[in-house]
Amino acid sequence: MRLRHLWFPIILLALARCGGGDDVKLEKGPFLFLDRESLGFGQEFGSGTYIGTAPLNALYIENRGDQPLMLKVVLDSATPAEFTLQLPPELTDGKALTLQSREHTTIQAQFQPTKEQVYTGKFTLYYNKDPNDQNLTQSKDIPLSGKGVKPPPSP
Repeated sequence: MRLRHLWFPIILLALARCGGGDDVKLEKGPFLFLDRESLGFGQEFGSGTYIGTAPLNALYIENRGDQPLMLKVVLDSATPAEFTLQLPPELTDGKALTLQSREHTTIQAQFQPTKEQVYTGKFTLYYNKDPNDQNLTQSKDIPLSGKGVKPPPSP
């Protein structure tokens, strides 16, 4: 029967609409949404990250408020050099980034262990909770963690 093939495009269109991001209710004022509270590297199942490799991990940031969200990122000075941040151009050199309602950005962290040990660090997001707060008085620490391990011997 050819009838089932006619329904195929309709089913695809219906499925494409499922999970659309526009259904998120906006909070009053600026609202910082993060997809996670920390960034870890190679710690699933206690595995670790091979020394000499440099994996990336990303933090998704979105303004789920109805007012602009201003954002600034500062890497803690005690964080080991094995952690580096790759920031959007708007956030470099200590500048603040403004995210309008429903806009998002990503901060990437890279971990390149040099020794067989556990590493920890953090960076801080400074942001406004009030649309009139130009000084970014709110803050959120994002812990960084990783475990350096020796790579397996070459065959």
